[in-house]
Amino acid sequence: MSVRRICLSLLLLGLLIGSPAKAGRYDISLGKFVTSSCPIGDFTTGEFQPGCAQLLFEGLMTELGMISAPVFLAPAETLGLNGFSFSLEGTIAPISNSEDFWTIPTEGKPSSVIFIPHIHVRKGLPFSTEIGAQLSYIPESELFVVGAEAKWALNEGFYWIPDLAVRFSINHMIGSKDFELSTGGWDISMSKAFGVGGMLSLTPYAGYNMHFIHASSHVILDATPDMLGQVFNEMNWNDNTHHRFFFGCRLKTFIFQFTLEGIIGLDSVSLFNFKLGFDY
Repeated sequence: MSVRRICLSLLLLGLLIGSPAKAGRYDISLGKFVTSSCPIGDFTTGEFQPGCAQLLFEGLMTELGMISAPVFLAPAETLGLNGFSFSLEGTIAPISNSEDFWTIPTEGKPSSVIFIPHIHVRKGLPFSTEIGAQLSYIPESELFVVGAEAKWALNEGFYWIPDLAVRFSINHMIGSKDFELSTGGWDISMSKAFGVGGMLSLTPYAGYNMHFIHASSHVILDATPDMLGQVFNEMNWNDNTHHRFFFGCRLKTFIFQFTLEGIIGLDSVSLFNFKLGFDY
């Protein structure tokens, strides 16, 4: 993916909020799961029996929830009482573009990789804590993701002891007429800063994240006549727990910083993230 496309996607984050609505490649219509002759499930017994449409719904929501999950892109240390951070971030996410749960409900042929841009702000608070918020955009769609986070550094600032922090985060996708999707979880991270040449700071970090996905559908309005008014079975938080490990490195000079990060999903999508920003 070219640098030009990445930069354009970051700029479009704000511009597309006010743009006229039009069909994009990743606009999703859940009714297509049913109109493709895939039964949503059996409701006649009084107990829901999943059909192939339900399984496709679960596959799509799981993968969409993984690629739009909260990112980390920061070491364990906090910003300090008066600290503030603003950054432009990006996620490069491979998807199962040949699977039916991507090819059936989308408007165009999905790519094997999606680039997701983010705007991320963080504010330092007393007692080694901070809060943050982010806005993300799924390109070629009407889907946005808003998120919030809170972090507490259990230990930071000692010369020979690594910084240690815990963070809680939640994201919610908006813009879809067919479904509700929320992701979140908690993570623990460890980092240690090293001075380089008296002007640079290099901070490697690593951590573990327990990630949750919750999804539900709205009433299906564009399905076959006998399926009108039905909904897909809800995916609960406790049934969609995913374990992820992340590692990265931040390069900082004065107030400017550049961060690279990898996320490894043990049973899910692995991601590559980067950040350009400043702290003060």
